[in-house]
Amino acid sequence: MESIHKEILSKSKMAELQAIMTKMPLEVCCVAALPEFGLRWREVARAIRNARLPMTSASVARVICRQAAKSLPSDDIEDILAKLRLKLIATQNRTWHVIRLSNKVTEDSVSSLTQYLPARIRQALKNKRKTGRVEVQTTMLGDLIYLSIQLVSEHREGSVLYVATPPGHDVALVSSLSMATFIKAAVQGLGYKEFVDAKLYGSDVNSLLRINDRACNENVEHLHELPTYEPTPVITKQGIDYTNRAYDEKYIDNILGPSPPLLTDLKITSHKTFFDPSKLNKQINLRFHLKSDDVAKSLKSWVVKGALAPTSDFFHIFNKIKSNNITYTREDSD
Repeated sequence: MESIHKEILSKSKMAELQAIMTKMPLEVCCVAALPEFGLRWREVARAIRNARLPMTSASVARVICRQAAKSLPSDDIEDILAKLRLKLIATQNRTWHVIRLSNKVTEDSVSSLTQYLPARIRQALKNKRKTGRVEVQTTMLGDLIYLSIQLVSEHREGSVLYVATPPGHDVALVSSLSMATFIKAAVQGLGYKEFVDAKLYGSDVNSLLRINDRACNENVEHLHELPTYEPTPVITKQGIDYTNRAYDEKYIDNILGPSPPLLTDLKITSHKTFFDPSKLNKQINLRFHLKSDDVAKSLKSWVVKGALAPTSDFFHIFNKIKSNNITYTREDSD
């Protein structure tokens, strides 16, 4: 009976492994999955062609899993499965929240950090959990360390916190801000004592890191100081533009740069006194939530149409404010 149970469990894990790789885009599947099996693309591509299968991630998964079922022990398959689960999460579209880390207490190399991180997190959560065990999985994808933290018992599995961090930088991205206990444990595991919510969130990890730290940009000196707004006539193909529209567009391009960070949300909170204090002497709370495919492009289009001043503080979210959840306090409107 025990051998039958193990065989069923092994088949179940192989099926999940194949399903995870199938969900990945082909390029991501090759980069993320092949190294875990010690395979090269040339070998996998040859096997796919010999089997007369289409060159898709589903074919890659089918070929690899067929070979892995014959050659790898169940423990290795379980370990690879856990890593690929995390890599799938890392490559999927999700909202990340930036937290800034402070009071560093340990200095670790990348290899040491990935090695000791799970044990440190479990130790930090040792007295926090009532029942069950803490499962921590780590993996390296590109220049980032990804990790997952979950409380698991015999009867249920708790919510998972995902964390991404670039080694050597005092910043991390978390999948949720509500799981404070897990976040504190992750921060301690990374070698820090404290963290603060940067009030910066989005789905593009690289963009969030670029906004948080100018050093993550290709041009480190870009936007070291905001350009002075001095509108002058601009020569265009149609003639001389005295409306400042061409100047404003160029000014915004200088602020945002050639490849501005990608944000899809902008939340603005403001407080304004009621227009007739004799009738209502109170502050009115105003909230504005912009959802866009690209906030930078939307703000720029408003400037071009004359709906927003090019000197608006809204453009400072990418370099000065470093947050897309801001409080706007100016009395005069842009």
